[in-house]
Formats: sequence, C-alpha cells, structure tokens
Amino acid sequence: MQPGRWLIVSGERSDLGKTTGVKASELVMLLGIEQLALTKFEESYQERDGDKTHTFLQLKNSLSYEYKRDTVTIHGNVVKATHGETRTEALGSGDGSKSFQKFPLRQSPLTYIASAIPAGAKSTLEVRVNDIHWKESDRHPGLKPTERKYITKTDDDSKTLVIFGNGENGARLPTGIENIRSMYRSGIGKVGNVKAEQISLLASRPLGLKSVINPLPASGGADRENRNQARKNAPLAVMALDRLVSVQDYTDFARTFAGIAKANSILLSDGRRQLVHLTIAGVDDIPIEKESDLYRNLYQAIRKFGDPYQPVKLELRELMVIIISAKVKILPEYEWETVEPRIRQTLLDTFSFEQRELGQDITLSEVLSTMQKIPGVDFVDLDILDTVSETEAENPEELTKKFTALGEGKVYDSTDEKTQPRSRITVNLAGVKQGKIKPAQIAILSPEQPLTLILNPL
Repeated sequence: MQPGRWLIVSGERSDLGKTTGVKASELVMLLGIEQLALTKFEESYQERDGDKTHTFLQLKNSLSYEYKRDTVTIHGNVVKATHGETRTEALGSGDGSKSFQKFPLRQSPLTYIASAIPAGAKSTLEVRVNDIHWKESDRHPGLKPTERKYITKTDDDSKTLVIFGNGENGARLPTGIENIRSMYRSGIGKVGNVKAEQISLLASRPLGLKSVINPLPASGGADRENRNQARKNAPLAVMALDRLVSVQDYTDFARTFAGIAKANSILLSDGRRQLVHLTIAGVDDIPIEKESDLYRNLYQAIRKFGDPYQPVKLELRELMVIIISAKVKILPEYEWETVEPRIRQTLLDTFSFEQRELGQDITLSEVLSTMQKIPGVDFVDLDILDTVSETEAENPEELTKKFTALGEGKVYDSTDEKTQPRSRITVNLAGVKQGKIKPAQIAILSPEQPLTLILNPL
C-alpha cells in the first residue's frame, strides 16, 4: 500500500457512552507505513531487537470516531463509484448535405456527474465521428465553421438529442455509414443515494474480484431541475456571472450549482478572522456528506472562482421538523374522511422543503390561515405548534414524549413561558452561538414522519 491511497475504517463506535451497537465507517487517506518491532512498556511502546514486527498505518488525519478494537475492519481495496450504467452505441450516419443533423440517445436519462465548474455537473457523453472526438458546446452561435462541436437538448421526458452544426456555426458532419458513435452513462437522480452496504452486485467481474460492498452511503445525487426550479435559478445565473466578489455572490453561485436547492451566505467571525459562511441544502433536501463529490466540487469551485485568500466555511443546513397537533371542526354538510386528507396535504405543501427558505420563521397565524382556507373547515383549535430536531422526528418514542410534555406544559419556549401553541417559531440564519458558528436553519413539515402532524375531529 502506497502513501496517498484511500482506506475505509469500519467498526462499532465506543465513544457514545452507554449506547452500544452503533456502527460507523469513515474515509481516510494513508500517509505512510512503518514496520517496527515494538514492546509495550508502561504506557508507551519501545522498539527492541528480536521483538515481533508490527505494521503501523499512519493516517493523514485523525479518525472522527473511537471504535471497539475487536470490531474494526480496514478496507484497503477502495475505489470511487458514481451513478450511471455505461452504454456504447452507434448514433447513425453523417450526411454532409444536411444542416443541424440530430440524433437521439436510445437510453435515458443521460448521467451528469459532479464537477468543480460553475454549472456544478458535467455530462458523461462522449461522441466520436470517424473515430475523431467531437466536443460538446453550450450553443451553436459563435462556433467557427470548422469547429468539431455539438450541442445537446433534453426534453421533458429526459430524452436527449445530439445536434451538430451547419457549416457556419459549427462543422457539418462528414458523410459516412454508421460513422457517429457515442459512449455515455444512463441513470441519474436521488435513487443513486444508496444506503451503506446496499451495493452487493457487480455489473462485471474482473479476474480475481470476489465481491463488492459500500461501507459508506452515497450522497449528493439529485434529480434534474423541474420548470419551477429553473425559473427561480435562471435570474441567479446572471447575478454572480461565474465570479465571486460580494458576499451575496456566494449565495447566487451556490444556488445555481447542480444539486444545491438553497443557500445563504453571511460574513462572520470565528474569533480569529472574518470568513464567508455558506449554508447549503440539497435538492429535495438530499443528504450531502463532506466526503461527497458534490460538497468537494462546490468548495473547489468557490475557491477557484472566488478570492483564493478569502476564508470560506461551507456547512449543511440544520433541519427543524415542525410538529402540529390540532382539533378541527368540520361543517355539518362535509365528512371528516374527505376534508382531513386535504388539510394534511395543504399543510405539507405549504410548509414543504421546496416552499420554505433558510431562516424563514413559522407563525401561528400562517398555520391557522392555511388550515382555515380548506373548504369544509368551520374552525381550528390548535393545541401544539413547535419543532423538534431531525433525530427526534425519526424516533417515534422520543416524538411521543415530546408531544406529551408539550401537552402538559412541561416544555418551555424561548421566552420561558408555558405557552402552546407558540405564536412564532424563530428560524435562525447562520450566526455565532456560545463561541461557535452555527449553520442556518430551515423548518419544514416532513411527509416522511406522519406522527409529526396530528389532526383530530372536534
């Protein structure tokens, strides 16, 4: 094993106190290897002639967790994997008499992978004409008549067209039989965010390879923009203009980066220096690990297109899950079974991740008006309006305890009053709290946690 090689350390964590059975894995880089004959003497190791030789792995950075020694596994055959199945196909035959020839890719959707460019992603498509590599361009106007370039267009059904030039804006295709060939990958989106140890099948089996496993989960995979997202992001692309000067530029640049849905930047101090703190949230709130390509490429792009001497701190949003318990009076001519699903869906839509912004407060009046406007609702008696952490929302027992405590008035809000429902839930932007920088927050109703929204007929 050579220095610079990636390893994955897996095992059961021993740094959680009484909590046991929690497994973790982390990616580390090998710095060096030493073969030493050591004997333990008191609390240190000393090298002595004739002792048993041991192999010591030196890591570039310290481990993030502590592990139980007898559960640790060090994975050495680590390779990088990204989403998408490789395809090789002939697109068709070129005809020098035709302008702007078009050829569809048979498989869809075309895979894009994270890249440290302003767009945030690059295509996996490679096109060769008569075995000569042609490059992709973002537009035909401005291309020289001899430039071997093409553009791609993707429709609403994720079908991709490859379009060549007309001899004035980009070169025409040379005439030939099945002389246009492509290699690309198909498959994209959130489905690529697989859980740890979910991958166990090999598409091909090179000589000597027995099995495969992913000790770490995948993150950063996002579906392509829908029309509403494109409308929001289109004006932002001309704000930063691929360069970062002001603090607001960091927000605009990150918002148009592939895989990022929300961003907020602010100038803060960590006690030693001023820095630009950037909080991000993935499309549809996808998980973004610091080891993921999305996170690393966004950070590299910020350093590349911004001031290299400007300190930047990049963090993921802090999620606040809204909890609601309400009694609803239905008008006599309506049925609870038909009105209740409408109330629930309207609340989930209004307070969804797509509709809320980082640092946007939740008010009692907004919740009441959202429920009150549903046809068939006479009036609403809101008992509980509060938030819990992401961890609490995923634990039904903790969530039940929270609801019980709030109902009995045992949980205090920020004003130290036993008031429920709360008139306003403050959602903070990034700031310094108790000497530490905290990322921006976002408060949403989670459709994946039905116990956070309790509706009863009155």
